[in-house]
Amino acid sequence: MAPAAISWYCFTQEEKNDLEHSWNLVEGKKNHIACDIYEMIFNQCPEARRLFPKLKFVGSKPDRKNNEFAFQAMRFMQVIEGAVKALDHLTSLDVILDNLGRRHGKLEVNGKFRSYYWSVFLECSIYCLRHAFSKRMNDKEVDHVIILWRYLLRDVMKKIKAGTTADIAHRMHQMSIDDSRKYSLPAIQHKESNASSAGTDFDDIL
Repeated sequence: MAPAAISWYCFTQEEKNDLEHSWNLVEGKKNHIACDIYEMIFNQCPEARRLFPKLKFVGSKPDRKNNEFAFQAMRFMQVIEGAVKALDHLTSLDVILDNLGRRHGKLEVNGKFRSYYWSVFLECSIYCLRHAFSKRMNDKEVDHVIILWRYLLRDVMKKIKAGTTADIAHRMHQMSIDDSRKYSLPAIQHKESNASSAGTDFDDIL
């Protein structure tokens, strides 16, 4: 199934330049920013911890020295970095983000992931980026670029969420097909035939 047709925000060349400039100012701190984002996510949404059973926590805070924590934080940061590096060809990210979303479909079906987590991820990312920018830019500049970052990350989240929704729909469709096959007459007849050939009482199988 093709990725959902969600349009990217159309940035002007000046806006692209501003996004790239702001990223260049903080790129050297991206590992630290990534960990800040994930720590804030866990503080704002403690239930999200169950998505990462291997993470270690010291009290209510994640152990930032834990390799699993750093790995997960950087994976998320790579998505953010990939978006700002692809400003001239954002549609090239569609398949990647769609696949990323589909990998979360199973987690949501199993009750481990909630769709509102994407909003939490977005707001925590914006907050931590604003904090990082404020150390290198004046308030007016920060206010300007953070609006652009919100447009960019909002669309990234929409693309991922669309992939998750598509995967869930596919799984539910497959489940309905499996249920139909399970209770269809041909399936029952096949089961009766197997039971007879095995010399087993059919009633013992049900």
